[in-house]
Amino acid sequence: MNSENYIFDKKLIILFILKETKSALNIDQIAKFCLEFEDITYFDICLYLDELKHNGYIVESYEDNKSYYTVTESGLEILNELLELVPGINLLNMKNLLRVQIEDYKVDYEIDTNIIPIKSDEYKVGCYIKDGSDELINITIYAGDKENAKKISSHWKENANEIYGKIIELMTE
Repeated sequence: MNSENYIFDKKLIILFILKETKSALNIDQIAKFCLEFEDITYFDICLYLDELKHNGYIVESYEDNKSYYTVTESGLEILNELLELVPGINLLNMKNLLRVQIEDYKVDYEIDTNIIPIKSDEYKVGCYIKDGSDELINITIYAGDKENAKKISSHWKENANEIYGKIIELMTE
């Protein structure tokens, strides 16, 4: 395997981590996931993130003076295409290495919603972020109909970190 393919394999790991966690991660969180993989240093991760961002495979957002990264649609497309080229045993090994870490991460950090029926066609949505046993935020929003409840739920799951950051900013001004 030449060094370019080897480096791209490591970028593939980062895209895979971002896809599987389904949330924005900062560089420290990504580095923690990469501990299981040999020869991926913190410095390497910084370079890979810059290259992935430059190519439009991930986007960077800022919250509390930290950068967070999420995979783009373009990143998901290239990831899916390239995963098909990864030999089955290597893909299985990668999934197994990350599975336990991702489950631990999801237990420690959870973003979710509950759609709650009020009347026949009225709903509210409970939106929350938990960090381990600490609940960072839990808000309930009147949604009106079921379609709006689904939209609110989806929007929260995709943008919870940004929304939470904005709420904190507005509440502490």
